[in-house]
Amino acid sequence: MKYTFIIFFIYLANTTNLIAQTISVVNIQSLINNNIFYKNTLLKIESDREKYLKNFDLKEKELNNLFTDIENSKLILNESEIIVQLENYNIKLDNFTNLVNEFNLHYQNQINDIREAVFEEILKLLELYAVENSIDLILDSSIYLIASNTLDITNDIQSILEKSNLKLEYQNFEKN
Repeated sequence: MKYTFIIFFIYLANTTNLIAQTISVVNIQSLINNNIFYKNTLLKIESDREKYLKNFDLKEKELNNLFTDIENSKLILNESEIIVQLENYNIKLDNFTNLVNEFNLHYQNQINDIREAVFEEILKLLELYAVENSIDLILDSSIYLIASNTLDITNDIQSILEKSNLKLEYQNFEKN
């Protein structure tokens, strides 16, 4: 990948038609992470998650109490009764673990989808910005080593992005 960019720039430097190339750079990660709509949506997601986390804490305490009861009843119950109780406990524990994993995966996917929506909006804005400002090439700041600060258009794009009134939505986790 690194060699592709080097070859690309060597090719640009050696073209027979000397055309002035207008190049700019932008920090995509910064644009996404500092976007006000993205941040607000993450706060809403976190608030939504808190409701479920409290419920998960209660279920986890119930499971811990159930396990303690099984441990305490080992002196009273016979081995087959303890095995049945342990099997029931393990089923409940597996169900709870699966639910927590689904919960985590759900919100991870929601955040990825929201990041993708912001990224797509940034790409649209970059295309318009490139046309309006006669920019031939826009590079992400993660793919070059050194560039002049005058080439960085991140602040310009961030200003435009914040004025765009971007609508970001997510889905709640609906399992109990």
